[in-house]
Order: sequence, then C-alpha cells, then structure tokens
Amino acid sequence: MKPGKQVDPAVPGSPLTLPLLTVVIPTYSRPRQLAACLTALAAQRCEAPWEVVVVDDGSPEPLDSIAEAFRGRLDLRFERQANAGPARARNRGVAVARGQFIAFTDDDCLPEPGWLVALLRREALTPGAMVGGTTINGLNGELFASTSQLIVDLVYDHFNADPSRATFLTSNNILCTRQRFEALGGFDVTFPRAGAEDRDFCDRWKMAGWPLVWEPAARIEHRHAQSLRKFADLHFRYGRGAYLHHRRRKERGSGGIRQDIGFHASILPRLRALRGDPRVAGRTLAILAAFGIWQGANAAGFAWEALVGSRHRSAAS
Repeated sequence: MKPGKQVDPAVPGSPLTLPLLTVVIPTYSRPRQLAACLTALAAQRCEAPWEVVVVDDGSPEPLDSIAEAFRGRLDLRFERQANAGPARARNRGVAVARGQFIAFTDDDCLPEPGWLVALLRREALTPGAMVGGTTINGLNGELFASTSQLIVDLVYDHFNADPSRATFLTSNNILCTRQRFEALGGFDVTFPRAGAEDRDFCDRWKMAGWPLVWEPAARIEHRHAQSLRKFADLHFRYGRGAYLHHRRRKERGSGGIRQDIGFHASILPRLRALRGDPRVAGRTLAILAAFGIWQGANAAGFAWEALVGSRHRSAAS
C-alpha cells in the first residue's frame, strides 16, 4: 500500500511522497457533526499517507474554527463553493485531491478506526473495484433514524446478496481509484439534491464493466437524526431521485424499473423474517407504520418528479 516518490509540480525535479488516499467529505451547515466526523478520522489506523478534503457547500457560517481545531491532527484542507448540492461538492473534492484512491463519507458519519484499512485491503484483492462498506445506525433510540437504517440494510441484502458482485453502494462509504472516478465524469451534477446520485454513479460504473464489492468490515456509524417530517421529506426526495435515476437508465439503456419493483415486493416477507431481530424488538408496530410512511413518501416523490418536475425541466430548457 506504500506510494512511491512522485514529483511535486510546484518544485521541478523535487521528490515528494504524495498521499495514497484522499477522503472527501461534502458538508452543509453541520459544524458539530463535521467536527465529530473529523475526530473519528483522526483515529484511523491507516499507516500509508492520506489526506482529508472537506467541501463546504455554501454553509451560511464559515468553518474556519473547525479547520483550526484540527491543525496538526489531520492532513486537512477545506474548499468552499456556492450551494450546489452534494454531487458537485464531491466532484470538487476530487478535483483538488492528491490521492491515488478516493474515499467518500458524509459529515454525519463516524468511521471506525479500521475503516480505511479495510477498504484498501479489499480493493487490493479486486484491483480497480469500487469498494463499499457497512453503515450502522448510531441513533438506535430514534425511531426514524432506525427505520432509515433498516431500509438501507434491506436494500443491501437485496441488491448485494453476493458481496463480490454488488450492484449498489451508498456514497457515504465507498472507495475507488481517482482515475476511474474521473473517467466516468464523477457524480452527475444534474441530481441537485442528495438522493439517487449514488445509484446513478454505481449504474454507470457497472456499465463500464468495472466491479463493485461490498466489504462489511469497513464500518461507519451514521448519526442522522430525523423527525417525522424530516423522515417523510427525506424519502420524498429519494422518490424524486429514483425517477431521475430510472429516466437516466432508460436513456443509456442500462436497465428498467423491474429490479426496484422486485425489491419493494419483497419488503413484507423480509419484515416478517425480522421477528425477534433486536433492530425491531419492542417497536414492531411503530416500525411497520414508519415503513408505510416511507413507501407513501417515496411513491409520492416519484410521481411528483414524473408529473411536475418534468414540466419544470421542459420549461427551463
């Protein structure tokens, strides 16, 4: 995993050991969560040189105090852009990255100490693969945070049944080579909100003929607090993103909606299989109700984007 000596373009002829890996974190107006994420990254056990690039997506307040707090603890740089969404923020981070590999996480995530090592080791077994890890819920006492994580778990069980032939990896826990990321053109910035831009990226990766691999040992803790309204808004947004994703897939001929229909049809049997699972113990009815809200919000978002969003896009063009 050790990088070789490379030439610093700023000093002709001078050798410089550049970072092997760059961690890119998009952030917007969550300084407390970002500080916790950076604290977790400072505890990584990765011995190879690596760096962190935080892209501030137009937060109202600057993040100078956080940058100062981590001076000397991380090889850390901050970039700032006008608010344009996480897809463009991640692309901006890669554009200024120095690493051969790029790892992505989010500002509300706490990577475990062995996270980077696990991702790099798995990539070494399948060179050139996109490697994704496992996300666990860090707010077990919150119904909607727990339900959102349970949804992700069911998605991974369905779409990544064979971890060596994964088909979907969430953008808060992935690693790939910078070369292949740039060859694909990065995340599609026409996805203006968080929701399905990672699905689109994985689909284009598969179309290029490159493998996706799920490495359960690369773990991060996700702390995304959600009220009822935030939960419904989140999955309405995901529904909108799902429509855009399927529209893109149809345009490039990479598949249809049948696989998603199969997943949604499998939900009830999968929920029955969770009886006795500690993730639902003591609150089965509440989680079932939250699943109903998820399905309704997701379907509403999909329909809204199909009926209203498409008109707005046509008018804009």
